[in-house]
Amino acid sequence: MRLGWKVSLFLSAITCLLPLSACRKAPPQPEPEIPPVNPVPKPTPVPDISWQTIEIHRASQEMALDGFQYGKTTLGWPFEISAVSSEAYLTKLIHENLLPPEAVKWFDHGWQIANLSDADPGETAFLKVTQPDKSVIIVRKDGQRAVFQDEASAAPSIKEPLREPAWLP
Repeated sequence: MRLGWKVSLFLSAITCLLPLSACRKAPPQPEPEIPPVNPVPKPTPVPDISWQTIEIHRASQEMALDGFQYGKTTLGWPFEISAVSSEAYLTKLIHENLLPPEAVKWFDHGWQIANLSDADPGETAFLKVTQPDKSVIIVRKDGQRAVFQDEASAAPSIKEPLREPAWLP
């Protein structure tokens, strides 16, 4: 089948004009300048001290049970052994071999131990520590733990011991 001269002329015109029309297209619009994003500084990682709170509570329970079982007045909860500070109580736990000697390094976390006795109920707060990110870990005498975002949100859940001072210095 032969194409007519009109069709041949049409095809050759399209072939010649195609590159010309391609050049006539408007250039694409430049993309708008987007300012660089300021990198968000990574927060300092908060050390995980939850296992230390478990160890301190376990050691305190063990010392209280040993004091009760063997009738030793030098063992027990902070009020029963007349602890004068949280650091002194933790030192006593280390001295009695209930905490490892490396626990001395834990003192810089700012532990606060409540002045509890055996008569205080289990839901009484025993240990409180504020972490660098301002979160607060509370450990009750019965061993339950909770983490709060700040001191204000932790305050309603803290049941103070019946005696003063409530927290050892």
